[in-house]
Amino acid sequence: MSSKGGSILILTLWVLSFLSIFVIGMAFNVSGQLRLASHLQDRLKMQCLARAGIERAIIELEMDEEPDYDSLNEKWSNNEEFFKEINLGDGYTTVSYQSEEGLILYGAMDESSTININNAPLQILKSMLENIGEAERGEAANIANAIIDWRDIDNIVSPGGAENKYYQGLELPYPCKSADFQIPEELLLVKGMSPEIFSKIAGVITVYGTGAVNINTVDRRTLHALGLSSELAGRLVQFRRGRDEIEGTEDDNIFKTVAEIRNIGHFFTKESEEINRLISLNALTVKSDVFRISSYGILKKGSRNLQRNIICIVQKFEKDPPQILYWRED
Repeated sequence: MSSKGGSILILTLWVLSFLSIFVIGMAFNVSGQLRLASHLQDRLKMQCLARAGIERAIIELEMDEEPDYDSLNEKWSNNEEFFKEINLGDGYTTVSYQSEEGLILYGAMDESSTININNAPLQILKSMLENIGEAERGEAANIANAIIDWRDIDNIVSPGGAENKYYQGLELPYPCKSADFQIPEELLLVKGMSPEIFSKIAGVITVYGTGAVNINTVDRRTLHALGLSSELAGRLVQFRRGRDEIEGTEDDNIFKTVAEIRNIGHFFTKESEEINRLISLNALTVKSDVFRISSYGILKKGSRNLQRNIICIVQKFEKDPPQILYWRED
């Protein structure tokens, strides 16, 4: 009986050990699933917060009070009360972007304040590559022609440019697109374009909009890229700021027509030529229809703040609802 009782005791201990291991394993598995569920819930909350910022900005764009022109002192562009740290449940949403001077502005950014590489004429592409990309004059002309060749539908090679034969002859061949650029980074596929030049011009280019640059929202650097002297570009931006010398405030000087650009003061002959060249190229406008919205959803989690970002490009229409052209979540 003693031997049999000892065997039963040992067996019981083994069973209890296996049950303990099973229970611990189950608990660990359930704990992991609970952590995963909590993580997914937090991600969803942050996404909803960021999406709320997007919707808020779109509503403000639709309520634009000035249908004939767009400027930086309108509510969609810089409105802390409407776009900065708007509390929603367990977190808040912020819609913002950074100015050329490094200032944080709260609202949507005018995408028409940059140069559309799908529409920019050869002269502007050359100016941009020389003035901002710091390419040599001959190099800038060749790259500009290569950009034209990349986006046009013919097989005629521009001076210094390249069509399908060149790209197919590379060590790692690929076709010449013969269509619009879909993303700015596609420029890196173009003959002559280096990562160094691209990094310098990346902040002044876009692939959206009509191609005309809004003189009410464009910054000094982009004006210089268009072909204006650095001094003239600075004078134009300074004129826009009004008496308080702060952009995006009530006393801003607004251009209601492109011709009013001549109101900023006396021009030297060369400066008049620069202005007239841009006007003749239809490179300037005072109205925008495409905007970049960068929305941040911040979730308060104890002592930590969790964040999710959404960037989208929205096109606004006079009668139809806005259309989202681009969407990226980080």
